[in-house]
Amino acid sequence: MNKSASDISSAAHASTVNALRGVRFARVYLLAFVLSASIIVVWKRADIFPWIGGCNPQGYDDTSFMAYCHSSRYGDYEHRAFWHGLEAGLIEPVREADVLFLGNSRTQYAFSTDAIARYFEQSPLTHYVFGFGMGSQNFVAEKMADKFDLRPSAVVINADPFFTDRISVTNQNMLEDSRTKTWEYGLKRWMQNQQRSRCAGAEDTLMNALLCGGQEETLFRNTQNGHWDVRYFRKNRRIPVAIDANSGDLDVSVEEASRIAEAFLDKLQIDRNCMILTVTPRTATPLAFAEALAERLGVPGIFPMPEHLVTVDDSHLDPDSAMRWSNDFIHAAGEILESCAADSWRRMSLA
Repeated sequence: MNKSASDISSAAHASTVNALRGVRFARVYLLAFVLSASIIVVWKRADIFPWIGGCNPQGYDDTSFMAYCHSSRYGDYEHRAFWHGLEAGLIEPVREADVLFLGNSRTQYAFSTDAIARYFEQSPLTHYVFGFGMGSQNFVAEKMADKFDLRPSAVVINADPFFTDRISVTNQNMLEDSRTKTWEYGLKRWMQNQQRSRCAGAEDTLMNALLCGGQEETLFRNTQNGHWDVRYFRKNRRIPVAIDANSGDLDVSVEEASRIAEAFLDKLQIDRNCMILTVTPRTATPLAFAEALAERLGVPGIFPMPEHLVTVDDSHLDPDSAMRWSNDFIHAAGEILESCAADSWRRMSLA
């Protein structure tokens, strides 16, 4: 039987419709594939889309924030938290501190102790432990001092080394003000607020499951005195402290460090007698370097060395060692700190 013209026309129309449907399906499939791939890329790239769910949430309290999470999805937060004032009331205690403790993560481990807190609770002086992780040295302290007009009466510096022209990538990036970074760290702050509020309760929700089960190593920081809470960070391997007589692991000479230190003294307008140098013990403690630098600069050097000190990881004092070491340090340094503060207060009253 011959097909009529209308039958042929209907068949052609149906074929065209099916072809168009196929094209539409292919387009939708391609769009879905591109969107899915984009989401995966964004999700996997920590510098594009940070995520806090892997970070241990146990260290929050009313006066602390997460300074660092050892996860490629989160990483460092404290540098920009200070630089951009992301946490409420974060900068005022630094500005008001009579004594600033400066240096890197070893500074934070060594001075974030009850021995330091108790000393200043019983003293008219105020303090802030103002070291930073990620290999921070004098660059961060100088930039913070410039931006926030910091004028402490005295500074305690962990010279292991501190005075150097080397700048880590994290420290340099602290100054970046791009929209991407502003968005990223704003998101990190929002995630902290979500984790803080949700993980304190016992609600069994999907969001709580995503936010509250993390086990990655984390550091929390007290906003009022700068102390780190290291309980949720590295496992304590209790590695004995030792002295490196040659200070062989340093990449700066005493001469170079002293040149940078002189400029630092001028910039912060610190009296030479009110800059105390020390070195926090580790498995390769550069004691000779720190002693030589203090002597060359003509500044006080205080280097306690109690017996049986250990580190958690070759580099950072464990909590017991930090307590004993910082207790010896602060009692040796107390008279200098109090004298410097008294002189500063006297000048302010005469101004």
